[in-house]
Amino acid sequence: MSDNLPEVQRALDNIAARIEAGMGYVVNAISNDLRTNIVANASEGKHKAGTPRIPTTGPNRVTGNLVNNIIPVPAIRTGFGSYVGGVNSGAVYSRVLEEGSPLWSKGVKFPYVAPAVDKVILSGRARSRVIQGITSAIRG
Repeated sequence: MSDNLPEVQRALDNIAARIEAGMGYVVNAISNDLRTNIVANASEGKHKAGTPRIPTTGPNRVTGNLVNNIIPVPAIRTGFGSYVGGVNSGAVYSRVLEEGSPLWSKGVKFPYVAPAVDKVILSGRARSRVIQGITSAIRG
């Protein structure tokens, strides 16, 4: 009887490496899905500077600065099969639009990120991407 433990270990290591690569890809894909939904939410209403705001839940697009500064953050590995990704905005006023400002009337805010996160999660899109990524990685 031969000991095939080294072959089994190599096979498991190969699957683990594929899962690692697959999860990084999955997190990047989810970050891109988030960016797409955030940009859509931040572009619901469009008007020229100096003209009245169009009533929408999210912010209006005037200059395009907010939308142009929304970028997906590449996945960062935090442990085996564990990654962190996301979306960032370089627009200094992006957080104020999302959460409101003490200078504005109480309760006034223009959320565009939280609804995008909810949509990606509640639609099952994120879960589907994870399942597909792991399944593809295991199958090779």
